[in-house]
This record gives sequence, C-alpha cells and structure tokens, in this order.
Amino acid sequence: MGFWENFKKDKKLIVAHRGSRAIRPENTMSAFKEAIKKSDYIELDVGFTKDGVAVVIHDNTLLRTSNVLDFPKFKKPYKVIDYTYKQLEKLDFGSWFIRDDPFNTIKNGIVDIEELKSLKRQKLPTLHKVLKFLRKHNFPVNIEIKDATRTPFDKTAVKTIIEIIEDNVMENYVLLSSFNHKYLRQAHKLNPQIDIAALQEKEHRKDLVKHLKRLRVRSYNPEFNLADTDLIKNLSNAGIFVNIFTVNDKEDKEKLFESGAKSIFTDILH
Repeated sequence: MGFWENFKKDKKLIVAHRGSRAIRPENTMSAFKEAIKKSDYIELDVGFTKDGVAVVIHDNTLLRTSNVLDFPKFKKPYKVIDYTYKQLEKLDFGSWFIRDDPFNTIKNGIVDIEELKSLKRQKLPTLHKVLKFLRKHNFPVNIEIKDATRTPFDKTAVKTIIEIIEDNVMENYVLLSSFNHKYLRQAHKLNPQIDIAALQEKEHRKDLVKHLKRLRVRSYNPEFNLADTDLIKNLSNAGIFVNIFTVNDKEDKEKLFESGAKSIFTDILH
C-alpha cells in the first residue's frame, strides 16, 4: 500500500492547503481539525528550529503568522531557525488571523470572530504532534519539505522528517514533496515505501517525464499557471498523477478536474 491507495482510483481529490486556512490560521492545529472535515487530504509545510525540531510553518520568518513583535527579546530578521522550540512556544500563531482577515471571511460573516477569539492560543505545532493527530484519524497528508539549503539542517532535514513519519506509523498516509528535488532522491533512498512528489513553479524542467522518472516520483505538483490539458494528459499517460496548487476559483477547479488533474490544492474548501 502507498499514499494513493487511500483513495478510490477515479476520485478527484480536494487538498486543504495549509489546513482550512480561509477560516482558521494556517498551519495550526485548529486549521487541521477543520480541514479533515471537508478535504480528502491536507497539505502542510515543515521547517526547523534552532535546536532541530521539525515544525509546521510556511515562512522562514515569524513576522506574518505570529505575534513576534510583541516580544522585545526576538530580533530582526525574526527567522524561525534562529530560535529554539522552547522560545517559539511563547508565541501565538493565531491572533494575526483576526487582525489581518486574509480571506475576508470575518468581514463577510463566514467566520464568527467571537468563535475565533474563543480558541486557545495557537502554538507553533511540531510535525510529530500533527502526525500523531492525523494518525488517530487515518487521514492522509502532503508534507512539503522547505528548502534548508544554507542552514545547518540541509543534510539532515529529510532523514529527520522520515524518522518522524516512521515513528507515527504514517508511511502509507504521507506524500512527501519539495521544490528541492535533491531531497526527493534522499527520501526515496531512505524509505522507498513513502510516496514522493516533485513541486514545480515558474517553468517546467526540460525532458520533464524523464526527469520525473529518474526521481522515481508518482506525482508532479505544479503551480496553477503551469497547468494545462496537454501537460496533464502527457503525464497521466506516463503514469504520473498531477496535483495543482493553489486554485481557489470553483470553475478553475472543475476545468482542471475535467482535464484529468488528480488533486487540487485550495485555500477555499467549498
């Protein structure tokens, strides 16, 4: 069994991008708890703290999704990797959502602001904590390994993440992806049971099918602007699933599914 065997063969899959991030602060436990109600699998991002803890956060800095500016002890440029997990536990990764209302869901009455205020302070989740929660529900997840080049964890990031996956017995529920395709080679070598996906933006690699075959991936995750019917058809014929990010328009989702896309990553879970 592998990741894709969790789904019916012809099912078109909706992926909760960073959790249910239109109604909850992204990449938090509250976002994941909402996401498992309305999606087929979730997507999250993994980076590292100064002491090597794998944490779920998209940005490499703390500015956008935490209240770091409320703490004078934290200094510019507020990089995640400059602080230990114990230090980062002091921060709230939820209150910014109420302040910024990034998808206007509060303004439009889709989300009750009092309900958001009633949530407990959102701590930065560890990958271990999130996978433990998802394992309890046997719920699949796409883990994006953020590029750790020029950090102390470049050579160990993949190994650490795979060990956490194995510790939580999630090998068959995880799709590992990265823009750093070197990490995908490492992942396959360390545990070929775990499915891997090549992330891509801006432009396709030359000899794309050959490149993906060399990587031994079953999945290609391009950005929306790179996706078209011919690409999806060619890769599908080569036995490679196409999963497209990030698509929030309902009509665009339908067109991509009609073209043969396997999964759509979205912020809006209709």
